Parts: sequence; structure tokens; C-alpha cells
Amino acid sequence: MTCDDLKVARLFLAVFPSVDVIERLGELERPEVEGLRWTNREQWHVTLRFLGEAEEGDVENSLRGFRGAASTVLLGPASRWLGGRVLALPADGLDELAAEVRSRTETIGQAAGRRNFTGHLTLARARRRLPGAVVGLAFEAQFRATELWLVSSQLHADGARYTKLSHWPLGEGG
Repeated sequence: MTCDDLKVARLFLAVFPSVDVIERLGELERPEVEGLRWTNREQWHVTLRFLGEAEEGDVENSLRGFRGAASTVLLGPASRWLGGRVLALPADGLDELAAEVRSRTETIGQAAGRRNFTGHLTLARARRRLPGAVVGLAFEAQFRATELWLVSSQLHADGARYTKLSHWPLGEGG
């Protein structure tokens, strides 16, 4: 085993919207606001658990045989600020799946902490608090989450770039 085989990456577990929802998200108005960076279609997802620096193999082993239930995800009805610097659409319908994922991966990567899961799809990130700016962009959609993805995140000056590594199909339910 070489040092490259032991490479640790920034990882997260997520579901991705359907193609039609991504197309609709792409039609949202994105006004230019100083200090605000809009995300793009390759970045649109709902994170179920951020793992931070972790080993891909550890995550895959923790989810071996995973058979979570597919879920209907409701996005919207409008954008809002999370923590003052993330402009997001609420994403409802993933609480049970997120709890199951958290339970199976709780000893991997960054501590899961005691915070409750807040389902959201990030539309933009601000360098500083921008109260009132672009809040309330109307958007409502739903999609069926049928796959759980392990994703690697590489940070760049123009935003994060994601690579889908592994996935687990989600069965009937939700």
C-alpha cells in the first residue's frame, strides 16, 4: 500500500435532484450581488451527512448492505438564509434517511454533533452576512430520491467541485 492509497478526502453523503428539477433550478433568476457566489447545476444536492476528512473505504464499509427507503423530497417554497451566509431552498422529506445514514456513519470523519438535520439545497454562498439580499426567491418542486451518493469535495477559488464516488440504491418507501 502506498501513501496515495491512504489519501484522505473531504467527503459527504447526499441525494441529487432529478434532471427536470435541475433544469427548473437553472431557470431561477440569479441577480448579481456583491459578495454572493451562486452555485451551479453540478453542485446542487441535499447533504444528508457531511463527513469532512474521511477515508472512502471506511464509509463504504459502514454502508455495506444499506437498503434505505426512497423518499419524495419537497423543495421550497422559497429561498432563505441558513446561518446568515448560505442562501438555500428548504428540502423536506429526508429526515428518516438522514437519521439512518448518520447512525451508520457516526464513527467516521467529523463528529456528527447534536444538531438536527436541516434539509436544504444551497443556491449561493455569501462572504459576509447579506440580510435581505435575494431572500424569498420563489421555487417549489419535488423529486424522488432513489440513490444515496458518497461524494468527494475539492475546494477551488471559484467554488467546490464534486466527484461522485459510490452510490447505494434506495428502495420503495417514503
